[in-house]
Amino acid sequence: MFRFASIAALLGSAALPAQDPESAPNPFKPFDKTKFVEHVRGLGAGDEDIAAFETQCEEESIAYACESLLRKFHTGYDSAANLAEDGDPKAALELAALIEKGDDEYVRAHSRYHLGRHFLDGDDPDLATQVFRNYLIQDKNKTALDAEVAFFYGSALAEIPRPADAATTFADFLQLFPDAPERYRAVAAQRKAELEAQFESPLHQIADEMKGVGRNLRRGKTDKPVQTDQLEIVEQLQKIIEELEEQEKQSSGPASGNSKSNNPASQSALPGGQHRIGNLQDAPKVAKRWGDYKDRERKAIEADVQTRLSGPWKKMVEEYYKKLNRGGDQ
Repeated sequence: MFRFASIAALLGSAALPAQDPESAPNPFKPFDKTKFVEHVRGLGAGDEDIAAFETQCEEESIAYACESLLRKFHTGYDSAANLAEDGDPKAALELAALIEKGDDEYVRAHSRYHLGRHFLDGDDPDLATQVFRNYLIQDKNKTALDAEVAFFYGSALAEIPRPADAATTFADFLQLFPDAPERYRAVAAQRKAELEAQFESPLHQIADEMKGVGRNLRRGKTDKPVQTDQLEIVEQLQKIIEELEEQEKQSSGPASGNSKSNNPASQSALPGGQHRIGNLQDAPKVAKRWGDYKDRERKAIEADVQTRLSGPWKKMVEEYYKKLNRGGDQ
């Protein structure tokens, strides 16, 4: 059974640097740009391409420059990534096929990044977490995307919701990636604080539980565990209402509300570059796109899953399309 965990837990309890960095080296190493350049030269990149790449590294970011150059010389990856950016459900199949093929470590790692984001955009944080987890275990130190993957791993955990693991993951991110773009660090710090505050608020915890139940109901999952969760939520809400009514009776007036904003940090729309690299909120309506497909088009994609994928990737993508079929465009 899949097990969720923070970055520290994934990499081992001794993986995070202590207060003295030399006592426990950071497991995430600086991106080896020289090795990447050698690789894309092998794919056909020339001196002009490398010069343009260096310019993009300076003007945009290394992650953006790597993404652009890799897509220029690997048309299969470019096509799959474009599908993901457009919110096309077929992206799951195409990206999974590239990952399973695995003959290019850079394409595999970048495809994992896009597949995780695609699942997250498609309201499937459970599958997104699995993909980001696999990246952190198997692909770290291969691309310039490590910090982004760690950030979105925390975001996916928060959406499941797994608030304790998500808060710890954001704390790990802040410690492991001190040089990450400030837009990521600011959101991570804000989300960490909000998640930690939820530990002391039963209403926040109930809201998280309701969120998970709502996701299951939208997908047609109404079995006994879901019904039990619903009953428990109702009981918890009733208990809180009774406690508030009792407090109001004992006070001179009604209980005051919380004046803080209810807008979660996950809704922060911060600027980012093209190709989704650095874009914190660009969620295409994947379920709607799936609903817009004709029946024969959906069946053709599902048939391709059977012939082009195998093992865990086949199972994962099958599960994803089944959830889309149950959820429709709700």
